[in-house]
Amino acid sequence: MEYFELYDPEGNPTGKTECRKKVHADGLWHATVHVWIYNLNREILLQRRSLKKDSHPGFWDISAAGHISPGETPGAAAIREIEEELGLRIPKEELFFLCRKNLTLVSKGGSFIDKEITHIYLCRWEGSLDSLNPDTEEVDSVFLLSLKKLQDQLWSPDTKNLFVPHGEEYYRFLILELEKRMAGVPP
Repeated sequence: MEYFELYDPEGNPTGKTECRKKVHADGLWHATVHVWIYNLNREILLQRRSLKKDSHPGFWDISAAGHISPGETPGAAAIREIEEELGLRIPKEELFFLCRKNLTLVSKGGSFIDKEITHIYLCRWEGSLDSLNPDTEEVDSVFLLSLKKLQDQLWSPDTKNLFVPHGEEYYRFLILELEKRMAGVPP
């Protein structure tokens, strides 16, 4: 059984841990990482979540994401999630910490309440999709989507429901930050 450290909404550890099921059933604050991988061709690496996932199976999602284990740093969790989900080893120096945001996502008719203290990272990667080895328990498929096409898909009524609903504000913020990095604007 997976356990998570609990936090208050300001991101301070409470000193308590709880099992994954209770954390999501009761909407308890816990820490996660989101890693957005991009290349200089202005493409974003996205994944289609495995149909075996307990939340949003089959939805398009972040390049790599996951929960921070008790005692683990956000940076270490980001590197671990990239390797676990994509089979890709990224040196710590290749990660750019963007920010921390509180995100709440309610699904399954309100029975799954995901309250995350989310550490968001960007990572430039110039590899090819066939060099990846996605974990089929986590990831159904991976693909590269141009930033322009990602924007079009996120705002189109026909396709926006294919993405995990992290929220319009979240996606707008990410696209703006990715545009800066792709244009070579220093952090």
